[in-house]
Amino acid sequence: MITKDSTKKIVIAISCLRIGGAEQFVITLAKSLKHSGHDVHILLLDNFIELPIPKDIPIHIFPYDIYRKIPRFMRKKIIAKAIDNLILKNIGKPDLVLSNLKSMDQFLAYSQLEHVYLVVHNTLSKLHSLSSRSLKQLKETYLAKPCIGVSNGVTIDLPILLERPMNITTIYDPVDIQKAEDLACDFIPPYQDYLVNVSTFKMAKRHDILIAAYAKSTLDCPLVLVGDGVERETCEHLALQLGVSDRVHFVGMTTNPYPYIKYATAMVISSDFEGLNIAMLEAISLYTPVISTACPSGPPEVLPAHHLVPVGDIKALAKKMQQVVSSPEKFMMPLAKKFHPEYAANQYLALINNHKNSSI
Repeated sequence: MITKDSTKKIVIAISCLRIGGAEQFVITLAKSLKHSGHDVHILLLDNFIELPIPKDIPIHIFPYDIYRKIPRFMRKKIIAKAIDNLILKNIGKPDLVLSNLKSMDQFLAYSQLEHVYLVVHNTLSKLHSLSSRSLKQLKETYLAKPCIGVSNGVTIDLPILLERPMNITTIYDPVDIQKAEDLACDFIPPYQDYLVNVSTFKMAKRHDILIAAYAKSTLDCPLVLVGDGVERETCEHLALQLGVSDRVHFVGMTTNPYPYIKYATAMVISSDFEGLNIAMLEAISLYTPVISTACPSGPPEVLPAHHLVPVGDIKALAKKMQQVVSSPEKFMMPLAKKFHPEYAANQYLALINNHKNSSI
């Protein structure tokens, strides 16, 4: 039982709450920590919210726009101090602060509050060019505070990128299993025996590989693509060019992808790289088979070897699609406990005790 003295004050910070994996992580972890009886707050730089937020979790908006006129070389430390002041004034002294994504990390790296961690959601070596300037900026941010990688691949990648040992450990992203189960019953998609992909249309997700592999597979079942982004139009043209536009369905962005996931024959992931891939875990929690490229990182840490194909291998992915459609039961698997919300919440709470023990 949580007593008043054992209740922890926790701030989870991110730039905004648009539809995305890191943003969903913030909501899922906040709900789990709140359910455990802790005082949880979400801090944003921008009042841009696309995800539903529980009414019992306060949202604090930092007035970032008024600081934009400050010269860039001065801005980070000034904003960090202002964020610290906002937290202390409106929330109180926190027991734990979790920063998410570089847009927030660049400021909280300079925070003077105790127990600040930067949660790294992707393999940063794949996201950033290795120019001396960008590498210097990443070092200034991620060597300043202890970090959490959302997969072992992320945790291994960052010290290599930054070219030195650092304080980083792995805590896997949790899945809001109850939410996925509840929302999956909202409607039945107008497709039958289909394959699904749920992701933003950007180069890293390689929808072009997915569509090309689907065309090569000659499968009759539909391919349903849930999401939006800069590469969508290019992919629509590709589907037309390959003669599969009548079977590839672009359903756009939605706040509820779960029915599409639940009723699919299988989910197909074709990425060049991932942090972890929340949609993959949500599919597993809904008993939908998943096949994927063996991309760094995430999928190879979660899926058995027979679910995986080499990155960028159109022929292998086409064959794997045929296999999963033919025998989906061979690709079923349970969701491991380490991806459950309460498991992740306990690991994050343990960071507080670790700090106390190390300071004794």
